[in-house]
Amino acid sequence: MFPKPPDPARPAQRSPTRIGLLAALVVLFVVAVLGATVWLAADYQRNEREEALMAATETAIAALRGRLGAAERALGQIAHEIDPAAPAARFEAGAARLLADDPSLLRIEMRNSDGALIAAADPVDPRPRIAADQRGTLGFETTLAKHSAMTFSRAVYSRPYYVSASGGLGFEVTDLAVPWDTAAESGSLLAIRSLPRMLDRLLPADFERAHQITLIESDGTLVARTSSGLIGAGVYVVSAPLELPGVTLLLRVNSLERSPGLVPGMLAASLVALVLGLASSGLLLWRDTRRRLAAEQALREQQAFRKAMEDSLVTGLYAYDLEGRITYVNPAFCEMTGYRAEALLGAAPPIAPADTGTDEPPHRPGQGIGTGRQGFEIELQRRDGERFPALVFEAALIDESGRQTGWMGSILDIGERRRVEELNRRQQEKLQAHARMAMLGEVATALSHELNQPLAAITSYATACENLLLEDFEPDPRARDRAAQRTILRSALERIRSQSERAGQVIHGVQAFVRRRRIEREPIAIDALLRDIEPLVRLQARKWNAQLVFRIDGSPLVCGDRTMLEQALLNLTRNGAEAMDGIPPLQRMLTVESGAHREAERDWVRVSVSDLGCGVAPEAEPQLFQPFFTTKPEGLGIGLSLSRSVIEAHGGQLRRERRDGPGSVFSILLPLHRPAPARREMAGLASEALPPGP
Repeated sequence: MFPKPPDPARPAQRSPTRIGLLAALVVLFVVAVLGATVWLAADYQRNEREEALMAATETAIAALRGRLGAAERALGQIAHEIDPAAPAARFEAGAARLLADDPSLLRIEMRNSDGALIAAADPVDPRPRIAADQRGTLGFETTLAKHSAMTFSRAVYSRPYYVSASGGLGFEVTDLAVPWDTAAESGSLLAIRSLPRMLDRLLPADFERAHQITLIESDGTLVARTSSGLIGAGVYVVSAPLELPGVTLLLRVNSLERSPGLVPGMLAASLVALVLGLASSGLLLWRDTRRRLAAEQALREQQAFRKAMEDSLVTGLYAYDLEGRITYVNPAFCEMTGYRAEALLGAAPPIAPADTGTDEPPHRPGQGIGTGRQGFEIELQRRDGERFPALVFEAALIDESGRQTGWMGSILDIGERRRVEELNRRQQEKLQAHARMAMLGEVATALSHELNQPLAAITSYATACENLLLEDFEPDPRARDRAAQRTILRSALERIRSQSERAGQVIHGVQAFVRRRRIEREPIAIDALLRDIEPLVRLQARKWNAQLVFRIDGSPLVCGDRTMLEQALLNLTRNGAEAMDGIPPLQRMLTVESGAHREAERDWVRVSVSDLGCGVAPEAEPQLFQPFFTTKPEGLGIGLSLSRSVIEAHGGQLRRERRDGPGSVFSILLPLHRPAPARREMAGLASEALPPGP
């Protein structure tokens, strides 16, 4: 089983510092909640009062505008009913009614288009009187309103202006101009309205008693105020526009109410805190209960899931502590090693000792070698002493506090895979060897077939010459003459020479067929060529359990046949991978490097293939590049010879370099491709074939 998790029912021990910090956070939270509640309550009350004041102000303005609109319509009706024959008669009756209905009006005048007074009506009740001399000449504001009303044929208010009243007092008024027109003449009716009386008499009484009300212009100039003399608290102040035809004024309302008190906010905060505390306690209790039930259920499900997973895995799992003692194994690991779980727990992993005459295993637990995705290979030992290769992946075990408590390893038995790979490798090598032998058999058959006839002829002629030299020529009438005998011998020898030349031509023809090939030259980037063959090289390296390292410096160009160069490089990398068959897998490293190189006053492109294998014996170095020389049990010995022929056909060199330490380094030097001269040079080299090798 896995190492036991901590008991969820057992409370964790907390340090005094942590408890004090938690208490401070709780206190800060409570204070913040109470303060926020008091502030929110006061802000809510403040906003509510502001909204109520704004609503009351808009209602008062609507009522005021309704009264003003009624006066505008009544004055327009008077202007419409003016009799052309006696314009002042009906005007006075209508004006009296309007003055009685609207207490803020001080005077109504009827003037012609030039501004001359035709008739005037004053209120009968006591109101501030405007001296007649003040209305003798109209002011600028009144004149502008009168002309606007006559021009646009609608009611227009003048801008507020100051007038003097009896007793040395004065106040702001505004003139309402309404145009009238008859067949005889035209003009305008002017209703003089007192702005202070308008605020006192036309606004709702309850609204006026609870607020300080002033009327100001858009630039902030005070126009009028109510006569109540109330002074607002300055906490809730609202300004709303009073839209009048021709002029816009602002009604500024200052409420008498002060800021909300602290006691209601504290009571609300206390209530909110109490409710929050109760709700939080209930929520925490409910959440803790749910978590405990969920944790117990999850623990049971996880235990059942892990047990099922452990029983179904074919991969061996084991865990061990920092001292190397096993703390957990799964059934697959027990089946691999043949041990029972009780025998493995508390003991060291059953790693087979190294073949060095000691009992020290090649791998010590806890080294963390297999923490990557590559893993590492070791040999484990079964209970009966049998060894088997295994691939191990390890990961560190970390507890809840972040400390490492051990290692967790997963093991794959790769013995069967090794046997299959080895069998496949041998079969592939046999197939390749048979293919080579079949090719050599075809070449040998062609040689024997072509050489059979000239060799038979040479044998016949040589036998004839031998017979001529041994027999007695006297009985032969044709041979009595010695000159005739020399003629016969010379003819036979000439035919022998002719047939031997024919045999040589056959040999050269077959050799040219086997060894020569046309080179299709083209500019080739070495880095692109290496990247193209990298997957094939990795397959070769993986087949021999070797690590592959590519180091490509720049992208120099060479000129040559891509296919032939690829075959030469693949031959070198295969030889390097095979040369490391006898060393441990962790030490097998195949390195391919490329880059620019300068030697003998020439610029080259150097590609090297280095391995860490057994190297080349000193006695084998002189024959290393000779055809049919090999150190492999099943090799033909033509790989390095053909590779050198290919490289030399490209104007380069293939050589083995000495290195410090084990292994070998084979390097290829190819001429650096120059774009301009390369075109002229390729014209002469395109038709060349590979020269015959040694």
